[in-house]
Amino acid sequence: MSDVAALQAQQPTSNEPYQWRPSNNATLQKSEPTIKPSTLKKALEHEKTPEMAKRLTEEAAAQDKWAEMIEKLEVGKLVQQLALNSVYAIDGTSIQLGLRPTHAHLNSDKNQSELLAGLNVLLQQECHLSIEISEQGITPLELRESLYQQKLSDAAQSLQTDPNVQFMLTRFSAQLDEESIRPL
Repeated sequence: MSDVAALQAQQPTSNEPYQWRPSNNATLQKSEPTIKPSTLKKALEHEKTPEMAKRLTEEAAAQDKWAEMIEKLEVGKLVQQLALNSVYAIDGTSIQLGLRPTHAHLNSDKNQSELLAGLNVLLQQECHLSIEISEQGITPLELRESLYQQKLSDAAQSLQTDPNVQFMLTRFSAQLDEESIRPL
């Protein structure tokens, strides 16, 4: 029998088109979902560079005494978050902090005692600390965010009025992606 005749004998006689089927279902692997660019862009939307975060910290410390004190405190990161999300008031040796309700979970006895110890060292006196849940005032973290939003607004305004950017927008019928603007 010739090779052509052997191949014809092996092919099915039905008129249905050939469909490949795996011989072992275990070899089929599900593909991992890919990350869409829009999802990635959304995740990085509020991402600040380390340089910008440092600059915002310094500017907040220059504008607010409590923000400045927090930078000088030698406490753990969790305790620092407690302080950053609180509004500060002092009356003699009594310190009152107004903690945001969204960060109430940070208000533990351990964190309070570590913060009080750090404040006692910084202020060089024995103080008393009380923490209440409050929405009053502006916390150092909110001040940083406010400074960042102002810089973001200034950057967008600067790009919109820049003659070189305007030339490219008109010359190439381009559009400025407002959401991609980040201050330097």
